[in-house]
Amino acid sequence: MILFNFKRKSYSDAEIVTGHQRGDRDVQCYWYGKCRSQFDKGTSRYSHISDDDKADLFQDAYILLLEKMETHQMRLSTDGAVVAIGRNGEALVADLIGYFMRIVKNKYLEYLRSHAVQAHIIEAITPDHEGLLDDIGAGDDAETRRLRLVSYALRSLPKSCVEILTLFYYEKKSLDEILALRPENTSYDGLKSRKSKCMSNLKTRIAESFDKLGLS
Repeated sequence: MILFNFKRKSYSDAEIVTGHQRGDRDVQCYWYGKCRSQFDKGTSRYSHISDDDKADLFQDAYILLLEKMETHQMRLSTDGAVVAIGRNGEALVADLIGYFMRIVKNKYLEYLRSHAVQAHIIEAITPDHEGLLDDIGAGDDAETRRLRLVSYALRSLPKSCVEILTLFYYEKKSLDEILALRPENTSYDGLKSRKSKCMSNLKTRIAESFDKLGLS
């Protein structure tokens, strides 16, 4: 168990930002505890996510916010207010913990979108859907068109990608098991990188196809 020994009970948002930028351990410990507490409270009703994935969600959101502070993408304005620098310039951060929870929510939505795509992949490559390579008909319902588009996109990938994604998502094999089945993949890290690139390529193709037909 990690015990935090704070010299103060609380810090202002401005003190948190500047404290992280100068490496103040008391500020860092205080902020971690506050984020952890708010995260647990704010995500208690998040569904369709495992405890392990929820832990990753916290870590990703927390690190992203720290990077913004430590690289001065988040700083104090001349009047002492916290501002964040984004694509559209600077924006006032009225509540730092609220800003953190918005990052959490965005990461959660990314997670749901990613797993929705994975669900479509798994369904599209099951034996029950081998006939999905027929032409997409205008009279088909949206779900059928989604499955057919995923099937098209999957089969348009290089053969090695189709095999890796099928083994991983449909047959539920671990990377170690896939490595044993595919001698052409010479290392675990190489296979992991290949799977990620295949998945990224597939997601791009699916998204482009969905957009053309107005699907989501």
